[in-house]
Amino acid sequence: MSDKVRDAHQLNQLKQKYGGVGDSNTTRKEFFTTVHRDTLASIIGHDNLLQYNSVVLNQHPEITRQQLLRKFIDPMQPKE
Repeated sequence: MSDKVRDAHQLNQLKQKYGGVGDSNTTRKEFFTTVHRDTLASIIGHDNLLQYNSVVLNQHPEITRQQLLRKFIDPMQPKE
């Protein structure tokens, strides 16, 4: 019984530390939206990743940053 309690306690700690972990009621779309937003935030927050993406896209880093910020609205929407 103590293993179940310990596992539940560890899961609660992980949920507090990592907000995107979700729970049994988290839908597939919610989970992937969280993953996409975390990825976008990481790219925007780390200058080297932003620079790399702007070189790959052949555009100014500020334009790349603005495009990534726009994707925060709905990161799962299809590309146009």
